[in-house]
Amino acid sequence: MGDFEKKQWHPPFCAAVKLELRANKKDLSFESEHTLNTKPIQIDLLVIKKLQDVDIQNEIGKIFKAHNIFEYKSPKDALGIDEYFKTLAYACLYKASCPSTNSIKDDDITITLVREGMPRELVKWFKNNNCNVTEKYPGIYYVTGKKALFSTQLIVSSKLNISEHQWLKALTSKMDENVGERLVFSAELLSEKDDKENADSVLQLALAENKALFEKMKEVHGMCEALKDLMKPELEEAKNIAKIEGRAEGRAEGRAEGVNELSTAIKRLKSGSSVQALIDEGFNPEIVKSAKDVLDDITA
Repeated sequence: MGDFEKKQWHPPFCAAVKLELRANKKDLSFESEHTLNTKPIQIDLLVIKKLQDVDIQNEIGKIFKAHNIFEYKSPKDALGIDEYFKTLAYACLYKASCPSTNSIKDDDITITLVREGMPRELVKWFKNNNCNVTEKYPGIYYVTGKKALFSTQLIVSSKLNISEHQWLKALTSKMDENVGERLVFSAELLSEKDDKENADSVLQLALAENKALFEKMKEVHGMCEALKDLMKPELEEAKNIAKIEGRAEGRAEGRAEGVNELSTAIKRLKSGSSVQALIDEGFNPEIVKSAKDVLDDITA
């Protein structure tokens, strides 16, 4: 990863991983650009699992052991055979740098490779070298075999489930409106300071890389200036929906069905549909009422 690309994409990536794993953030410690040895050799992200019996809720953490090494490539960077071996070298050097002999066991280390697009040449190399590449979850592939010296997973962010991984899916310059809306709604539903700071890092990259999309979203919602400020009335209603449905606020960003239905209802009402027509189609009556209230506030 070049210096400019790393400065642009690396901090939002680390922020996105922290948000993906925030349900277990008290059980994990994060070290961005962990330095190996005395020379400037750095792991993109090191995640330490504090207690081994903790169940990591997010799919990307199901493979976790005590020491978890992430290698991230921005959309323009290749993730090939040499990059894989470099990550293996990082993992080996990390183990070798432990304070006492064999205090970090090789089977206590995992490797996670992350890229937006499928690294086809690397996957082909794995298969040609008797490694199995199995899709454990949508967009998350486990790599097993003699060439995989450590427990290894490959994450193809473009193939991730949006309802579970909106933060990693936001690291793209090809964002669609559905991902953009979920991202903004999810960011506004966060309440803790560190989560908000991480979300802001992801949002800044998303806005910079997808300017046309967010401009279009402003126009569709009939708003002006900063997107978050303009969408604030709708986002406040989204928070109320999360409470009405009995969901903890901390889980609302991962289960955005009500938020999506609210957004759709607002658009339909703006285009001329009636409240009763939406209810007859199967919309939640309470959400339709909230959508009408939001629309009334915006147009007042």
